[in-house]
Amino acid sequence: LVLYVFESLGFTEYTAQISLRDQVDRSKYIGSDENWEIAEQAIIQASSEKGLKTVIEYGEAAFYGPKLDFMVRDALGRKWQLGTIQVDYNLPERFELEYVDSDNTRKRPVMIHRAPFGSMERFIAVLLEHCAGNLPLWLAPLQVKVLPISDKYNEYAEKVKEMLKVVDIRCTIDDRSEKIGRKIRDTEMMKVPYMLVVGEKEMTDGMVAVRKHGEGDQGAVTVEQFSADILAIIKEQVKGKKSNAIVA
Repeated sequence: LVLYVFESLGFTEYTAQISLRDQVDRSKYIGSDENWEIAEQAIIQASSEKGLKTVIEYGEAAFYGPKLDFMVRDALGRKWQLGTIQVDYNLPERFELEYVDSDNTRKRPVMIHRAPFGSMERFIAVLLEHCAGNLPLWLAPLQVKVLPISDKYNEYAEKVKEMLKVVDIRCTIDDRSEKIGRKIRDTEMMKVPYMLVVGEKEMTDGMVAVRKHGEGDQGAVTVEQFSADILAIIKEQVKGKKSNAIVA
C-alpha cells in the first residue's frame, strides 16, 4: 500500500530504512530477545522479497518493535519520513490478545502498525512542495475550468460543465466578463490541469478547445471524447501507468 501511494503521487525517489534496536542499550525496549529477533528478521526478509533499496539504522526502532520507515526525497532533494510499517510481537502479549485458529486452538496475533502517509499534515505539505502545486489530475481539487469567450457562450459553457459533472469530473466555469486571455492567465496561475475554451465555432460544432496547464493548445474534441480521455488518464495515473489519450 505504501508503494502504491508513492507511485500514484509521483514520489519515485525513496529508500526503505530498516529501523532496529540499539545493539548496546536494550533497556528502552519491551519484550523478549526472541520476539525481537523474529520481528527484525521478518522486516528484513519482507524488504528483500519486495526488492526494496534499504539501509539499516540501529537504535531507531519503536519501543515495541522494529520499523520499516520510507524516506522520500522531494523535488528540492530533502529527505522526509512519510510512510512506516512496524512489526509488533510485544504489545499483543501486554494486552493478552488472542484469537481462535481454524484448528480451534488459541493463538497470539502479530500486530502490524501501518501508516502509509505518516503524518497526514506533513505528507500534504511535502506533496505540495514536491509537485510545486501541480497536483496529479486525479487529486487536483479542480480538474477542469470551462472558459467562454464572451457572455453569450455562458449557456453552452454551462451545458459542457454539466456533461463533465455527470461523469464525476470536477469542473467550474469562469463566467466573468473578462477577455479570454485574462481568463486563461488566471486559470494558469491557479494550476488547473485543463481549460476548455468555448466560442461560436465550438458551440456550433458541439466541441471544446482544450488547453493543458503549462502546455497550451491541445486541439478541439467533442465533450464526450474529452471526458473519456480524462477518465482514462485518471484511471491510469492511479495504476501507475502512462496514458495514450489525446489530451494526455
